[in-house]
Amino acid sequence: MDISISAKHMDLTDALRDHVNERVLRVKKYSEHRMSADVHLGVEKHRKMIHCTVSGSGTTYDSNAEDPSDMYKAIDACITKLETQMRRSKKSNKSTESIKSS
Repeated sequence: MDISISAKHMDLTDALRDHVNERVLRVKKYSEHRMSADVHLGVEKHRKMIHCTVSGSGTTYDSNAEDPSDMYKAIDACITKLETQMRRSKKSNKSTESIKSS
């Protein structure tokens, strides 16, 4: 999985980069195809924000999250949203495949 991380109005520390990489790799289990992730971290008026886009094999998943106090909480919330989207998509794809094969 290719992961691109950028930061706006903040320093991107090694610990933060490692946390993002670790969390984004969790969504890899929902797809067998090659995927890429673009992660944008930022701070605006004391709000820690993250925008993440995961794309691959013709599908794109998009998620935003923000937290007023902690960037790590925002990252976890964003990745949880992505996992939910991908899980639902995978479940609906399996149900349509079983209908087609009948």
